[in-house]
Amino acid sequence: MSRIAQIRLLLLVAILLVFGRTLGHDFVDWDDRRLIFSNPNIAEPTVNGLLRHWNPRDNGGDRMYDPLVFTLWWSIAHVAQLDSPDLMDSKLNPYLFHAANLLVHWLSACVVLEILRRLKLGDWPSAAGALVFAIHPIQTEAVAWATAMKDLLGGLFSLLCIWRFMVALNSPGQARRDNYLAATLLFAAALLAKPSAVILPLIVISIDRIVQHRPWKEIARWIWPWFVMALGVTLLAMSVQPTAGEVSNPLLPRPMIALDSLAFYLYKIILPIRLTFDYGRSPTAVLADPSHPLYWTWIFPAALAFILWRSHRRVLYAAGLIFVLGVLPVLGLQTFVFQYYSTVADRYVYVSMLAIAIVVAWWVGRYPNRRTLAAVMTVLVVLGTLSFVQAGRWQNSETLYQWGLSLNKSKAVHYVIYGQYKDRLAGPQYRLAAAAAKQGDLIRANQFAQQAESLVQQAIEQYRTAIRVEPTQTAAYDGLVPDLIRVNQIPQAIDVVQQWIQIKPNVPEEKRESPGSLQSTLGMLYLRNRQFPQAVEMLRQSMQIHPDPDVEKSLQFAEKLAAGPATATSPSGNQ
Repeated sequence: MSRIAQIRLLLLVAILLVFGRTLGHDFVDWDDRRLIFSNPNIAEPTVNGLLRHWNPRDNGGDRMYDPLVFTLWWSIAHVAQLDSPDLMDSKLNPYLFHAANLLVHWLSACVVLEILRRLKLGDWPSAAGALVFAIHPIQTEAVAWATAMKDLLGGLFSLLCIWRFMVALNSPGQARRDNYLAATLLFAAALLAKPSAVILPLIVISIDRIVQHRPWKEIARWIWPWFVMALGVTLLAMSVQPTAGEVSNPLLPRPMIALDSLAFYLYKIILPIRLTFDYGRSPTAVLADPSHPLYWTWIFPAALAFILWRSHRRVLYAAGLIFVLGVLPVLGLQTFVFQYYSTVADRYVYVSMLAIAIVVAWWVGRYPNRRTLAAVMTVLVVLGTLSFVQAGRWQNSETLYQWGLSLNKSKAVHYVIYGQYKDRLAGPQYRLAAAAAKQGDLIRANQFAQQAESLVQQAIEQYRTAIRVEPTQTAAYDGLVPDLIRVNQIPQAIDVVQQWIQIKPNVPEEKRESPGSLQSTLGMLYLRNRQFPQAVEMLRQSMQIHPDPDVEKSLQFAEKLAAGPATATSPSGNQ
């Protein structure tokens, strides 16, 4: 077995030791439901469903245009069908999706190895760099989360593109043209897997100019078609993923937000602890937090940039640029949908981790002694242990959300997310209760109903906590009121809607309920609680704010009840 084959096998063993436990993990409720196992185009794969994901005008409700990812999921779904749904109401086997993540990540690590060798950093130093890329804890989200196949597949094609471009630079004649064509096709594939790959032309320019020393004119002749492709995908992504009204990201502070995000990533790479799926670092949260050192965090990336500049090492210059360019589309200079939760996410640095691998390989090759070997082994053991522990937190939705809550007790949105998860678990239990009752099995029907109600009560507790933490968190009210109605706690639901109406003026315009909807909801609750005069008053207010035929029928019914039950019939005409 050749040395390179041994290193590839080493990478596979390391990945399986650190992340192999994810093969036994479930799907998680954090986007896996919406995009994979409850996505009808994937859960029940048909040709029409696949074509829908290739149609940017109707791509199955996804907020990105990444049809290659859905094509892969669609293919896996054909062999991942379960005989009966699990507790999350999924009929897909999650283990096969996790196995696909592991395979793609291993292939990416092997490509990183080839890129480092192309940079003439040596086989074993390149192995050290590739191992850090493969098992660093910040990679856990991309590997352990089924939905993060977007980042893995986009990352794999991006790395392959960089590799084949570098091969083309050092190949003669026809081989040069063939490898350039392969790199171009891989760039197209990367764009179809994750649109943020538009930054690849700048990455290969950095390598071409700084490492290979080619003149700008020749570089431009190779790269201009890529910029045309990138522009087309950028325009397409902007049409598929609009953010207007969803994300508040003022223009003036955006450079500071971007530098703060860079500092955050560097900090998490150096000290990879307390990693989670949502850091709550949205532009709104960062700008509103007086304790956040927004105007000082730029010092960290600036200091590292100065160190790289003083090193006079071209390969380190290139590494620094690759790191920044890899996350440039999601630093906050341009708004994107996930900024509603956070500007930063571990999975965003997947391609940027190539830069860390370059630095590690350069350092190991620069100082080839026992101390360096001991330091590398120690670092790898520590990183692998942290990644192993972090991977366990992605076992299922319960472990993931509990971990997220433990790190974000002051973030209302985490309580809302956990409550919504409990609500979704209650749905199948209610259906099982109804099916058992229909079969005459009242004992089982009662058991399922009790389990469902217990889950709803847990959701209610989470929503109430969210409101205590952040009284203007409208998503908590959205979940709490229906749940209180579901368990027949109508007076409590009335109190919540009254509070909701009071806080509405303090809620940002884009997050407010539609005009008159809260008044109509409160009116219907009063009607259900037999408080007829109050029902009439609120329904009239709703009609004054926003006339609606259905509300008008309810108002007429409430007026008859308020006048005297003998004259009233329901809005549907039933006695």
